[in-house]
Parts: sequence; structure tokens; C-alpha cells
Amino acid sequence: MSDAQIILSAAQLCLGGLCAFAAILLCAKKRSASVVCLLAFVLTSYARTVYKLLCDLGIVTDLKAALFGVPLLTLAFECVPPVFLLLSIIFAIAKKR
Repeated sequence: MSDAQIILSAAQLCLGGLCAFAAILLCAKKRSASVVCLLAFVLTSYARTVYKLLCDLGIVTDLKAALFGVPLLTLAFECVPPVFLLLSIIFAIAKKR
């Protein structure tokens, strides 16, 4: 890894950790379906960042199980966070009505 990649990864990990901490604090204060889905979005996004970093460092390798040539774990980390964000938005809109 180059110095720029190390700095970028460190920044992503720090900011992602701060976002996760803030989302946990928000969830502790206000328990609604929208906030819980938002917390799940932030945590799965942070897990995706950590997983990508571990793959780039060679610590974790992709599983042999794949769907259409895409490793299942990578597919899950790419598709699950937007689902949680979508659910959070839907619950927030439904609550306003």
C-alpha cells in the first residue's frame, strides 16, 4: 500500500468509527424503526470499509462461494447497506403521514 492509500484508509476508519458512535448514541436516545435502520446502515457500511481494508491487506480472502462470479460476502457488503438506508427513509416517510 502506498502512503496515500494508508492515509485514506485511516481517514475512512476514523470517520466511519465516529459515524457509528454517533448513530449508536442517536439510537440510544430515540428508538424508532427509522433510527434503528439508520444505525444498521452505518454499521454495515463501516463493516464494509473494514472488510475492504482487510482484503486489500491480504488478511482476508474472498470465499470461493460466488453468485454470477461475485463473491457472496462482497455482494452482501455492497447490497445490504443501501437496503437499510432505503428502509430507514421509508419508515421516516411513513411516520410523517
